[in-house]
Amino acid sequence: MNIEELIKLNPDFEFFSSKMTEDVKRNYYIKEYETGEIISHKSSELKYFGIITAGASRVINEFENGNIYMIETNPAIDYIGEVTILAQQKYTSVTIEASKPSTVFYIPRKTAEKWIFENVEILSRLTIRVANKLYRSSLENGMKLFYSSDYILIDYLVKIAAAHKITGIKRYKFPHTRSFMAEEIGMNLKTLNRTITKLKDKDLFFIEKGKIVMTLENYKNSQNYLDASKMN
Repeated sequence: MNIEELIKLNPDFEFFSSKMTEDVKRNYYIKEYETGEIISHKSSELKYFGIITAGASRVINEFENGNIYMIETNPAIDYIGEVTILAQQKYTSVTIEASKPSTVFYIPRKTAEKWIFENVEILSRLTIRVANKLYRSSLENGMKLFYSSDYILIDYLVKIAAAHKITGIKRYKFPHTRSFMAEEIGMNLKTLNRTITKLKDKDLFFIEKGKIVMTLENYKNSQNYLDASKMN
């Protein structure tokens, strides 16, 4: 795969290709990842800067006790190592996993730093992306501190169901395990299980072979539940 093929894969990549120096063009390589494959490990030395041109990634924080916290999921275009470079740190602070089959454009860190800091448009694009992530994270973390586990779970289910166009398909079965959902929400697994048990008889969703299922009626009830919770 080459740069022209990456542009066909994602036309937004042309912004970067049009600003590439000869050093970037000489030193890049492209790698593809399958779903679930680790793109970058936490606490590893950042040797390459990457641009995710296709697919999507999960940003994970792993702790020594074995717990995993899913910080966010990001679609392409996204970056590998931009925070580490902008913070002028040697090692990465999070693990990045492919949540869909993904394609990444890589260049050596030194090449990337020269390219980024000498081109204000590239630097601006990266800093805006980082700021947007921080802004979104601040909003969501505030919600987790303020709202109950009931609200956080239903809000999560409504957003996922809406993204899968439940108003058209009328019924959506959440395919992921509860461990995965707990990571995405940022909730302890025991708390998640307790919350599901508490809410399953309130006509907001139902359980089918261990999986959460939401009908269009459940979806509308859940929206009303969220609206009512905000008023309290």
